[in-house]
Amino acid sequence: MTSKKISRLWILYGAVFIAFICIGIFAGCHHEPWADEAQSWLIARDNHTLADLLYAVKYEGTLPVWHLILKAFQLLGLDYGHIYIVPLLLTAAGVVILFFTDAPVVAKVMLPFSYFVIFQNAVSARAYAMVFPAMMLIVLFYKNRYKAPVRYHLSLFFLSMSSSYGVIIAYSFMLWDFISMFRGKQGEADNKKFKFTFYATGLILALISVLSLPPDDCSFGLDRISFAESATNAMLFSIHNKIVQYIFLLAVFLLLLYYFRHCLVRFLVMFMPLVLYMIFVYQRLWHMTYLFFLIASLMIILRDEFKKTEKHKEEFGNLLANALVIFLLSVQCFTGFYSVWYDYRYQYSPSKEIAEILKPYHEAGANIVGLNFYSISVSPYFDESIYINDYEDKTYFIWRRDVERNTYCGKAPDVVVTMCRMNDLDEKGYRWELYESHMIYKLEDAEYIPYYVYFRE
Repeated sequence: MTSKKISRLWILYGAVFIAFICIGIFAGCHHEPWADEAQSWLIARDNHTLADLLYAVKYEGTLPVWHLILKAFQLLGLDYGHIYIVPLLLTAAGVVILFFTDAPVVAKVMLPFSYFVIFQNAVSARAYAMVFPAMMLIVLFYKNRYKAPVRYHLSLFFLSMSSSYGVIIAYSFMLWDFISMFRGKQGEADNKKFKFTFYATGLILALISVLSLPPDDCSFGLDRISFAESATNAMLFSIHNKIVQYIFLLAVFLLLLYYFRHCLVRFLVMFMPLVLYMIFVYQRLWHMTYLFFLIASLMIILRDEFKKTEKHKEEFGNLLANALVIFLLSVQCFTGFYSVWYDYRYQYSPSKEIAEILKPYHEAGANIVGLNFYSISVSPYFDESIYINDYEDKTYFIWRRDVERNTYCGKAPDVVVTMCRMNDLDEKGYRWELYESHMIYKLEDAEYIPYYVYFRE
């Protein structure tokens, strides 16, 4: 490739990056954080020592890396209204790393605007914002992992700190490396260096897995939803017909089998652990970001294997496979842009609006009650606990069985924030107002969470 062509490509990548940043800022400015985003922010804000933070996070089923990142930005003066800056910066780093990988130009241009990058990761301030940059680091360092194993294993470690899904992906990559070591696939000189970091990382991942286990008194349940429905929505968009879902996923799986036909065992070893975990253990719509980035990353990592053409008829198959991949990426871009527009048009969460209504009541010393997990989405707009039923004045939700969030604490409430109609309050003559949320996922609201605010007359 000539230097002139390389310069033109970097001009193109620069334009892509600027467009990505502009769209990300626009989307972030109009995005209203919901309860999950508020939960992490409150845990980081209201725990001032590492010991307190570790204790609070253990009921979240994860390690406090994301919370520490938020804490660092809070100490730098970031306010809750600009929380989107944190995921945007992390995702932007992933976009820059993508430009340095072996991904084809079309992927470098389209992937930054796909739904999971431009909206789900760049706008929503959750630990999943760590996934894209971590996966791109893995892609960047994978080819030379035997010669430079430290940076590769650090990338796996970074991914594993995002959630249990990151741990599973890291383990699946290491499983193939273990098979490769057993079969003697790398040089003897590099083998010793690689083995040391390999086993050290394995021990660290095992420790992360143990530390991430929630306590026995954790009240958070693992409610599974249909994997077929979630995966179809993630790879395309929402399809409600079960038969069509299975047909589409079968077609995608066949496409993947063809794409990785020259390294099929390797693909299955690195891909199936996550899929099996999602099918039989736990997954939600938001967790599909891991599945999407795993597929995209494997396609880049194993791209050279795909380009091998042993028969003339494979040339047409490769052309068709590439066309299908570009089609799916086009759908991702469309749903990404649509989600940004939808989030601008409708409020993702009414929490800020409700907070403005509650401020005079709080200043007047009114008894305000927040019921259910979603009521905490209002709390970041106050510097202190506003709900009289907050446990030990903790503003965040505590997933512990002995912590009751659905009571009035024996006091007659002046205001109640809840997610459902309350018959007892209706009977007592409380006035209520309804505030709607529109949590967009691709082309539809993923969840409809109504906020009812009751006022005592």
